[in-house]
Amino acid sequence: MVSDTVTPPAPLRTGKGNLTHRASLTFLSSLLQQIARFIVGFIVTPIVIRGLGAELYGAWMMIQQTMGFLALSDMRPMGTLKFTLAVRQHINDVQEKRRQIGASILLWAGTLPVILAVGAGIVWASPFFIQTAAEYTREVQIAMALAVVVVALDRLLSLPGNVLRGMNLDYTAMGLNAATLLFGGIFTVVAIWGGWGLPGVAAASMIGIAVAGGVRFFIARHVIPWFGASRPTRKELLGFVRLSGWLFLAGLSGLLLHGSDLLLIGVILGPSAAAVYATTGAVLRLMIGPLGQILSSGGPGIAGLCGSGEWHRVNKVRTEMHVIAVGIMAVVGAGVLALNEPFLRLWVGDGFYGGHLTNVLLVLIAFEMVLFRVDSVIVDSMLEFRPKARAMLISGVFVVVAGGYMSSIWGLPGMAMGVFLGRLGLVI
Repeated sequence: MVSDTVTPPAPLRTGKGNLTHRASLTFLSSLLQQIARFIVGFIVTPIVIRGLGAELYGAWMMIQQTMGFLALSDMRPMGTLKFTLAVRQHINDVQEKRRQIGASILLWAGTLPVILAVGAGIVWASPFFIQTAAEYTREVQIAMALAVVVVALDRLLSLPGNVLRGMNLDYTAMGLNAATLLFGGIFTVVAIWGGWGLPGVAAASMIGIAVAGGVRFFIARHVIPWFGASRPTRKELLGFVRLSGWLFLAGLSGLLLHGSDLLLIGVILGPSAAAVYATTGAVLRLMIGPLGQILSSGGPGIAGLCGSGEWHRVNKVRTEMHVIAVGIMAVVGAGVLALNEPFLRLWVGDGFYGGHLTNVLLVLIAFEMVLFRVDSVIVDSMLEFRPKARAMLISGVFVVVAGGYMSSIWGLPGMAMGVFLGRLGLVI
């Protein structure tokens, strides 16, 4: 894939090139993918909970959040690539885009040893912060080691998908994106039914990511004739690294905001409490995740508008996204407030509801997440990672400190209150 040969521009094999048409197809693709994600999560989650039990399910939730922090060790080159391509999609310079891909690969290769070294340390230390019963210690370490491999693979395998998203062509993988999610869910169910426990669930995740990455690679090769990598100039590489650095800080801050609560609960109150907290918010995650992805599906198109300076259209899209987000969340939030407790009892059994106050706070947190997601799409499309990273870092540190302190006093509602206050400051 690496070449310095000058290749003349070739047309994309995408059918109609109208921006509105492509945006609608991208939205439809994201909608289909998120429907598949919801169905898989709805069916697979109770199977995993019952198959692993509360303690190991809580440990799996903690492993997933830990891997979110490890994933930042590569400085987010593939995420940066998505934004740099999106902003320049209206520029017909094939070689510049190939050099952007080359810069992302070089940065990934340079940080891979860091990922593996940090991952080895996490595997060794996992029994100290995921304190399960002694008979589960080895199982947790094996699952953590497999999760480290998943992170290392996912960083590179996500490149084709990010190129497709950056070029506003993710809809070309419409049906296959949804199919790979269904396959991943099937692998997980097979692992549970086969009695492979927590390592089996981690291995199923690895297989699902490998299949998804391979599918997107062949699609990218088909629809983007210039897809490949060229050696970047020193100036381009340094500029790419600088953007990645701010995106890394924003990602780290985002994990403190959105991906530290379960870890803190697990460390302070134990994995079983983390399982209860995670299950209480499971329906909201199943709904908010897809909604956030659908709202983000317009990101490449918005980035193109930002790149060409069409700010009046950007403002119009932002207003429409807010109206859609608030309307959907009003319905979802009311349903969760009224029905979450009896639903969880039927869905996963007794003992997994964290109480009415925790439930109310989680609904309010979900509102904050959706509002922030909309504005985050706009800010990222302008490549304004620096102010976003600073604001998120302050809020993230507040969540960790306040949430950890309040959870040690008031339990699950204390953590939810800390998260709510931290994110409220960010939204404001």
